[in-house]
Amino acid sequence: MEKYAFLMPKKKEPLKQIHLFMVPPQIPLDDNRRLKELYRYEVLDTSYEDEFNDVVQLAATICKTPIALISLIDANRQWFKARYGLDMKEFPRDISFCGHTITSNTAIFEITDATQDERFIDNPLVIGQPYIRFYTGVPLINSNGFKVGTISVMDTKPGELNEEQIFTLQTLARQVVKLLDQNLLNKQLEQQQEKLQQQMEMQNRILSIIAHDVRNPIGAVKSIIELNARKILSQHDSVELMNMAGKQIDGTVELLNNLVDWGSMQMRGQGFEKEKVHMRTLVSNMFKSFEVMASLKSNIMVNLVDEDLFIKSEINSMRFILRNLISNANKFTKEGVITVYAHKEDKEIMLSVSDTGVGMTEEVKAKLFDGEHYQSTTGTGDEKGSGLGLILTKDFIHMLGGTIKVESTIDKGTSVYLYFND
Repeated sequence: MEKYAFLMPKKKEPLKQIHLFMVPPQIPLDDNRRLKELYRYEVLDTSYEDEFNDVVQLAATICKTPIALISLIDANRQWFKARYGLDMKEFPRDISFCGHTITSNTAIFEITDATQDERFIDNPLVIGQPYIRFYTGVPLINSNGFKVGTISVMDTKPGELNEEQIFTLQTLARQVVKLLDQNLLNKQLEQQQEKLQQQMEMQNRILSIIAHDVRNPIGAVKSIIELNARKILSQHDSVELMNMAGKQIDGTVELLNNLVDWGSMQMRGQGFEKEKVHMRTLVSNMFKSFEVMASLKSNIMVNLVDEDLFIKSEINSMRFILRNLISNANKFTKEGVITVYAHKEDKEIMLSVSDTGVGMTEEVKAKLFDGEHYQSTTGTGDEKGSGLGLILTKDFIHMLGGTIKVESTIDKGTSVYLYFND
């Protein structure tokens, strides 16, 4: 009772002399499921809203009581979404009248005089503020049949509701549930709208990238071919220009691969199937596709993935991630070493792609995954890119339930660490 001292009246006799009969409300067997339904509304501890305030004021007026509440029954408390005639924001659940209401088998729960009911005779809310005598509560039953809270009226003197007042209170209870459902629907629509907006922005950025990074190198190659056909260029100039165009085309092919894979991921959403992937074999196969590109820059690729390491993942997504990280490492490394390492620690798999390249500043690192301000940086061999690869890579990592961390030092290299749950 000490924790309810703030509700108790000041008396000359010590509290230990008070004989307690109070019966706390029972906890329903399905309370975990009921709480899950309640939390789904995401309404606890939110601000007061006029729609709910109007309901309690109407309830108090029709039932002619000084107090009316819309309560949501949390694991340990009765929190008021709306209140009329009461300054408190919540009651502990184990002394709440509404806690009894949601466990009652009746349509309404009514106490005409709490001082004559042994379940409440010495309840802190009866012998202390707000000195409840009369109480009537109606459960808020959602569409899945769970009692997430109550609408109730109270008085400081004994009382009883008539049939019309009870009908009104039950009607208001249904309206409160509709308000909760509407709030939930509005939030879901806002989330969907935000997601659609993000997708539209990403698509617009992709179209902009395609317009620039795909059209320009192809246009350059077309111009060179036309100049060669007209025999305007010398052989030396022609070879030099074709080499420059070739580097741009390499970056364009990589960009198109990224866009195709990303588009495929968006089409699949979260519905792709995971399978058991042998990581060392996957990395070895990825290295084969980079042999020519790495040798042109005199880079050595090292596979240090544990031989017995398997990861349950979507293999095409893992290929996408590795291709981008290895390509990026090769792009910014010359006459260096690119290392892929992976091992299992407890229930987590760590995979890293490291290089001994040029590294990057903290400012550049901070913008690597910034969808609003991403930009391309020219590689050590003047390689071109869109700056989109790492943005999409992060999308894939999150789709697989992983996280990413980057460490880098100027002139010493960069390491990218991925973490996945086993």
